[in-house]
Amino acid sequence: MAAPARNLVIDARPRGPRGLIAAEVVLGRPVLSRLVEQAREIVGPGSVIAVLAARGRSADVAPLLDDAGSVRVEFVEDMPADGAVLRTDRLYDGRRLRRALSRGRDPESAAFWRLDRPESLAGAEQELNRRLNYQPLGRYWAFPLAERLAASLQHSRVGPNALTLGAGALMLSGVAAVACGGLGWTGRAATALAFAAALVLDTADGRLARLQGACTAFGRWLDQVLDELADVALHAAIAWASFVATGSPTWLVLGMLFASGKYMFLIQSLTGEDLEKSTLADAAPPRSARSGRLASVAGPVRRLVAALGHADLRWHLWIVLAAVGRLDAALVVYAAYFSLRAFAGIARKGAAHA
Repeated sequence: MAAPARNLVIDARPRGPRGLIAAEVVLGRPVLSRLVEQAREIVGPGSVIAVLAARGRSADVAPLLDDAGSVRVEFVEDMPADGAVLRTDRLYDGRRLRRALSRGRDPESAAFWRLDRPESLAGAEQELNRRLNYQPLGRYWAFPLAERLAASLQHSRVGPNALTLGAGALMLSGVAAVACGGLGWTGRAATALAFAAALVLDTADGRLARLQGACTAFGRWLDQVLDELADVALHAAIAWASFVATGSPTWLVLGMLFASGKYMFLIQSLTGEDLEKSTLADAAPPRSARSGRLASVAGPVRRLVAALGHADLRWHLWIVLAAVGRLDAALVVYAAYFSLRAFAGIARKGAAHA
């Protein structure tokens, strides 16, 4: 009986600033274990995955693997003649990796993050978390456009920070139009298009940074700062325009409530990380059947609440409401949303620490 084909080779030899990259832990798992799981989903049962280790180092690499299931993992010390090669100093997009391999393309085209630099290792968990919850709506139109734009700019002198600044400029131009109020259908359409174009640029900057190998802490900081600036400025503009149109100070109160609620939400989220970690480290009480039923209900509710605040969903809501001239609805909803989430987070952390 012929041996099963060796479909993929995983190169576990690359080293980074802290040693063997295959051993780096990202989101609670070694990089090699995560990559073998991706490979297993692609090659299917009965296949063989070759893990290339430095001479005499197979015993050091083997403990990094979880159960490979129906796929056999072989450790080799020489590069096999057949099989596509995945590198442990890369993070791969599973969907793009499957497509690239099915079309006989280089797996490198599916890589979205490099792990061979200190700053890349530091940002790997954040990037994986972001992609796990990335663009539930934008993936269908903004992400494909952003990928094409980034690919066209890969070898140009345009850097990712230029796209970040462009996205910020488009958002702030839309904000200025909203603040002026009284927009006709042409102005509303232009504002919605500005928000949509900003979403494409905001998506493309990260993709371009990875293609150019220009991922930096400053770029991530600039992206986050401009996103938050546009968010607060937009809701402030909505509050002002609504106040001018109606003369009711309630809109100014809602604007202040949104700004303070968003600020408190961010503060309690960021400064409470260590507190939550220390709480989770404590022994958990035994779970009763009732608590299990409550958890089965609470889980979907938590996911729904989190989805309402997802940046991608909120961005699409801005586009739609800008087009129909009802951005005031976004201010009402999110002034309440972020204030309630901020106080809920504070109460939860306080109760857990008490």
